[in-house]
Amino acid sequence: MELYGRADSAVLEKWAYSFPPAGVTLCRLETGERVFETSLVAAGMEQCPERALRLKRRFRAAYLAAGKAALAYENTSDAVVFSPLRWGQIADYDAAVYLFKSFLRLLHPGLRLPRPAVCIRMQEQTTQVERIALIDAGMQAGAGDVFLYRSSLSELREFASQKKELRHSFAIHIETREK
Repeated sequence: MELYGRADSAVLEKWAYSFPPAGVTLCRLETGERVFETSLVAAGMEQCPERALRLKRRFRAAYLAAGKAALAYENTSDAVVFSPLRWGQIADYDAAVYLFKSFLRLLHPGLRLPRPAVCIRMQEQTTQVERIALIDAGMQAGAGDVFLYRSSLSELREFASQKKELRHSFAIHIETREK
């Protein structure tokens, strides 16, 4: 969590409760197979003295789990569970990349070649900078191409069946709670 001035557990705990987790539907567009997940990431705080001297910080975060698996770390003292997405937008880039990477591992286990195309649902209020962050996080997570969409998942599946480049792709459909 190098985004903050201090990445200690008090800062992360305060931040963890400010963003409600989003419901995420992962879908293989070809078969319609769906997996329901949550946008949670568990980060553990590790001592790292040599890095702390360079950055003048005491701790660094190490990601432990993502999705429903992150709930196992909810009541531990040395880990914090939080959502890197705020109302469907990326609030913590590194954690969002880790979250998307774990989602791709769920959808596309085993051999990592070729890199799959991924469709990520963006919200109505998404700005150009947030679009770039979503695309870049998807690419860093291991996607070959990233397409953004605003429609429902059923409309995306119908559209993908007609487009050759989307037939074998995956969808990360982010549902948000009202502000």
